[in-house]
Amino acid sequence: MTGVENLKAEVPPPDPFTLQEAELILQQLRKRSEEVADYYEFAMFAGLRDSEQIALLWEDVDLVNMNLRIRRARVLGQSKTRTKTHRERVVELNARAAAVIERQRQRTQLAGQEVFMNPSTGRPWHDDQGQRVMFKAAMRIAGVRYRPPKECRDTSVTLALMAGCDPAWVAAQHGHSVVTMLRSYAKWLPKGDENRNLKKINLAMKQTKIENG
Repeated sequence: MTGVENLKAEVPPPDPFTLQEAELILQQLRKRSEEVADYYEFAMFAGLRDSEQIALLWEDVDLVNMNLRIRRARVLGQSKTRTKTHRERVVELNARAAAVIERQRQRTQLAGQEVFMNPSTGRPWHDDQGQRVMFKAAMRIAGVRYRPPKECRDTSVTLALMAGCDPAWVAAQHGHSVVTMLRSYAKWLPKGDENRNLKKINLAMKQTKIENG
């Protein structure tokens, strides 16, 4: 096989949920399990990778400043003291994500190390398969077009961009490079800047025209 190049795998583009779709899914999940609903609400509004969220420990949560230190992951039941990118990062929690953390304090802070635990077993989540079953069912009942749970993370990214957040900050929050952020999520940027960039150009041209008489 020497000299034979591997074909490049085609990576599907982000396919996030809209805010309305997210609310419909969460509404259905709450009818079955408040804990699983909060798990996915956190996924949609904090934007951690599945492997990072199930490995999140209370010692990684700063309740005073409401941020997280992401430095571990769990893949196929194996805990690792590193993330996918091998880089530790700090995630600042917005109001929705912070509210989930406050609810989890009542459920798991005294019971164990993990922030999110399986409500059926009282043990840490082994992987993301058990949650996925309820998530898929909630989408079907809500009438939302199916996407895999990983799109919860893309939902967090695109909501931040459409809100006008700095792309560099959004990239740091989600453990992306700025290049990846601009390449993969560029289509959501025009909605986020609310024409601010275009207005700046128009203003500059207008000022130049006045100065030149």
